[in-house]
Amino acid sequence: MVLFRSRYLVLEIVSLGHTLDDSLLTTAVLSSAIHDSLLTNFGEHGLASSLPSLQVKYVNGATGLCVVRCSREQYRTIWASITFITRLHNVPVLFNLLNLSGSIRACRKAALLNDTKKLKQLKLVCGTSMTTEQLELAESMLTRLPLLEL
Repeated sequence: MVLFRSRYLVLEIVSLGHTLDDSLLTTAVLSSAIHDSLLTNFGEHGLASSLPSLQVKYVNGATGLCVVRCSREQYRTIWASITFITRLHNVPVLFNLLNLSGSIRACRKAALLNDTKKLKQLKLVCGTSMTTEQLELAESMLTRLPLLEL
């Protein structure tokens, strides 16, 4: 029996001058951006070798946090291609790696810690200007995080 070894990248998506909304940050949008970057920077071979193990596991549009799973052999290639992504739907963004782990449990812990810090900061900064719908959506995304599984 062959054991598949994964790496989990917990990434923060930082918007430069624009606000990121939830329709912009979806797993499909992020996955296609990573695929395009892999193809552009590493060619068809880089895309083909990384594609079977690449999966966007979690995206939170309110806090700009995402979790990407990939193989242990290809995580450097995928990490490099993610850092080359500069725009999502013509919104300038940058990616900041917060944690790199080999288990979903450690990844979930780091993502939960970062998301709770971001939500507290968001509540303090926005205060009353944040609508209740936006706040409920952000907190519902936070409740989805402990459900991350293999």
